[in-house]
Amino acid sequence: MESSAYLTEVLSEPEVHGIDPANMVVLHAVVGSEFNDTLRDSERFILPLLRDRGVRLVQLSRRGPAESDGIEILNDTRRPKAMHSKGPWTLAQHNAVNGITPQLSDRRCSLQFKGFVLDRFILTAFPDREYRHAIGYNRDETGRADKDDVYATQTRKPFHPLIDWDWSRTRCLARLHKAFRVTWKKSACSFCPFAGSQASLPDLKDRMRLFPNRAVEALLTEFRALFFNPRSRMFGRHSLYDRLVEDDNLVALARFEQQLDRSQWSVYEVRRLFFPRAANPNKKGPGWRSTRARFTGTRHEALAWIRDNIGAPDETGRVWIRRQATDGPYPRTEHFIGATLAGTADKERRSFAKHWAAFTGETLFDLP
Repeated sequence: MESSAYLTEVLSEPEVHGIDPANMVVLHAVVGSEFNDTLRDSERFILPLLRDRGVRLVQLSRRGPAESDGIEILNDTRRPKAMHSKGPWTLAQHNAVNGITPQLSDRRCSLQFKGFVLDRFILTAFPDREYRHAIGYNRDETGRADKDDVYATQTRKPFHPLIDWDWSRTRCLARLHKAFRVTWKKSACSFCPFAGSQASLPDLKDRMRLFPNRAVEALLTEFRALFFNPRSRMFGRHSLYDRLVEDDNLVALARFEQQLDRSQWSVYEVRRLFFPRAANPNKKGPGWRSTRARFTGTRHEALAWIRDNIGAPDETGRVWIRRQATDGPYPRTEHFIGATLAGTADKERRSFAKHWAAFTGETLFDLP
């Protein structure tokens, strides 16, 4: 939204702002799970501005799960007509393969699906060429701007025009409303953890009602992540599921349950190691996870496999073999077998088995 406000302002009177549209390149990193209203308004209002001024728009995405897979140029034109909604590798796919959901504690998803894509394109398209890099942080995001300034180089000159203009998010919304007579919606993924704040939650609930399929996508992401780590609720202390129950969003919740029944499920064996913090053995340090798929089938078949081979699962679909201690020093361990949506890849660090054996006296193949 802030970047749209910036483009609206400078392209309305480029000469006043010292901008030559012919030398401007707008980059759009396509993550793959944005709400449709943001893309719709960008197509309706921002793309005509770019076309009228002859501004180059490049839309990009990741090509695959590894950085070595590179990036995909989805569109590169001065006559843009459509906003791309997804590329060959999306954040939703990344979440599913890894059994995670983005967390409030970091912005790793933004670095991986926006920062990496944009930086790779710029380094390839403009090698050794000096350029000014405008970032749409508003005046309340000076901390993020300060971090961005660290990445200045001999060729990259970052600047933050909205901060220079003292524009808040409210001021950006007012500029867009003045130009287009619409209330602009924040650009965000359906499973963005930052959308659960008290200020953003009413808008999120409204959008989940307008776009129930996006709500289902986010619910499935959270459901899978909570299986592998029960502490990974989307909004920290609160889950998206609970928020939608509070909002009585029956359409999204019903579609979510239907999708759970239609999807393939896998039985996973999950072990977790929690190392001590270097300076204090009573504080948690790094956590490692070993994940192995043992069976894949329907939801009913997966739960039946657990009952037949391991024991009766609890209400979460798990059989706990080793629970993490609730007090005392680290390291700590936990171990369970359970069923959830299929699609999460097996993973295990090379030295996981060695540490597991040292902490528990067990091998990784003790169970049938």
